[in-house]
Amino acid sequence: MDNQMPAKGLGLLIHDVARLLRSRIDQQAQAIGLTSAQWRVLSSVARAEMRNEDPLNQATLADQMDMEPITLSRLIDRMEQANLIERRPDPGDRRAHRLYLTENARPMVAKFRAVAADCIGDAFTGVTEAEMDMVSDVLAKVRANLTGKNETVVPFAEPQHSIPNRKLSPGAKTAAKQGMAS
Repeated sequence: MDNQMPAKGLGLLIHDVARLLRSRIDQQAQAIGLTSAQWRVLSSVARAEMRNEDPLNQATLADQMDMEPITLSRLIDRMEQANLIERRPDPGDRRAHRLYLTENARPMVAKFRAVAADCIGDAFTGVTEAEMDMVSDVLAKVRANLTGKNETVVPFAEPQHSIPNRKLSPGAKTAAKQGMAS
């Protein structure tokens, strides 16, 4: 596909699917008391923790979320007041803070993961695991082309704090295992 436009309006399709999926997840997250911005912060901080990466600092998170640092700072202020996020000094930069989940946030993150897994499972109904693997591989290559970073798609572990008696659809289980739920 050297200088050709992607077939079938691929860019628009990717944008539309992302928008629809985020909208569906936003609706469900509101039911557990999270705004769109809050679940994105909690999910990003939890993901870094699950991967045993260094905790995120606010500047990195603002970049990931495509948000102005001052806007994110105000959101983190409110989340810190609600005892969902904790700021700790960054040992490598005295002007920066690292972000950590609080114990109060962990059950909320587990609930959100289950909600997101259900939404994604519904969205991927009728899609085989091989098709999901192929889509993940292609999108990872596209992301690498756009960011200049060749990162692999890392599957997420099952939530450590699961919701009792919660049954996920087969599609949701597959999506969660492939790391699409967070």
